[in-house]
Amino acid sequence: MKNLVVSFVFIFSILVANAQQQRKKIDFGVQAGWSMSRISGDTFDGRAGFIGGAHVVFPVVGNFYVQPEVNFQQLGGKYRSEAFAIGDILYRDAELKTSYVNVPVLMKYRFEPIDLDVFVGPQVGLKLSAKNKVGDGETFDAYNVKDTDIAGVYGLEYCLRLPDSRANLVLNARYMTGFTNFAKGNDPNMPNDSYRNSALAFLVGIRF
Repeated sequence: MKNLVVSFVFIFSILVANAQQQRKKIDFGVQAGWSMSRISGDTFDGRAGFIGGAHVVFPVVGNFYVQPEVNFQQLGGKYRSEAFAIGDILYRDAELKTSYVNVPVLMKYRFEPIDLDVFVGPQVGLKLSAKNKVGDGETFDAYNVKDTDIAGVYGLEYCLRLPDSRANLVLNARYMTGFTNFAKGNDPNMPNDSYRNSALAFLVGIRF
């Protein structure tokens, strides 16, 4: 993890220096939206949640840009089984609810005539919480969820330039694919060999 953080800082420093040399504008923005997440395997159905955060857009060369982000995102899934077991107690209508601070670094290509970007990049997720919600709202800590999640992000972004305004409206659609198994240890409530997060998200933002 330490080497990963150092790499992010190094790349960030290069991008800032390069953008300053090109004398292009560095843009800042905030975004928020809705995501539908899913966990791999046949144990879970999808779960709706919130996603929101901030980003910076650095020009690199030509129509290429890099966009680091910091987002809070709710992930997880609803258990398909009729009864969910914690120890010897059975519950119904259970779901795994996780929250992450996700840090994607997106490489973007901009089709300038229509202000449409396509992007792809890696993402590191830092777990904030992991809960099993069961019954009529009872929650229990899910100790079998790792602290770090690695994923890839790709999608489309459209920038609507507002007349007579320094701010622009941004519409963003993305898909996140988990690369690593987020479950640790053997747990009878998670019988599959591997669990990976995935999510489809739609965001609206303001960029300055």
